[in-house]
Amino acid sequence: MRTIALVLLAAVTAQAGKLDAKVVARQSAALLKAARSNADLGKGALKGDELFDLYLQTALTAAEKGIAAGSAADVEVRGALGALGLFFDDGALRSAIIGKSFAGMETDEQEAAVKKCRGTPTCAGRADSAKHFVLSAAIAAAIGEGVARMAGMTKEMGDMHGLDTGNGSGFSFADLAADEAGVAFAAWLLGDPAARLKKAAVKFAQKSCFPSLEGLPEGLRTDEFDDKYGPVGSENYKKVWKGVEERVAALALYAEEKAEDKAK
Repeated sequence: MRTIALVLLAAVTAQAGKLDAKVVARQSAALLKAARSNADLGKGALKGDELFDLYLQTALTAAEKGIAAGSAADVEVRGALGALGLFFDDGALRSAIIGKSFAGMETDEQEAAVKKCRGTPTCAGRADSAKHFVLSAAIAAAIGEGVARMAGMTKEMGDMHGLDTGNGSGFSFADLAADEAGVAFAAWLLGDPAARLKKAAVKFAQKSCFPSLEGLPEGLRTDEFDDKYGPVGSENYKKVWKGVEERVAALALYAEEKAEDKAK
């Protein structure tokens, strides 16, 4: 764990500065406004997966407006993902290492205001999956894909060791799949920011970029993980992880583009 932390710190230091604080602030304001408007609807307020889609749509649309006003496409995309990360975050982006790239972009008062009206957005009906997706996308945009994946693995290892002592949820391939989906979404957007932002923002739907989690092992203690899948990188682990990568690669947002490229 110490080695992973040192690698994370080095990567964060090398990649710091990818987020524009002013852009993040503008997009964070748009998200808070959307959350308050939705909460004001009372019983008619969006919930769950639909609420998640509302927030992603809001951030992507705000990024489009920024581009129209003259801002660079990649800056707007990173800002949108960074703002979403802060909006969904309950402390992870303020950690000693990852927090260096998000420092000063959200006050305690802003965080409290968001929590008051954010509701419970979900991916595939799961609030934890929504957070994994968005936080991984935010870290990938702010620091890099490799750091996002390492942060996700560090979290699962911590959850696994925590379960050993009765204070954790265990190692979850489902959580890692949600992490990978978020990283893939960020990488896809940043691969061609202006064109892909426009495509994604037409009418965002999580089903186009979030995989099924059915059958993925969860809640594993250290002994269970070691017996069935460990260590990370073993053949049994690779078998499960390959399935995760295939699920993500087959998602509509990416599969359609691959088909279009082949047709050209």
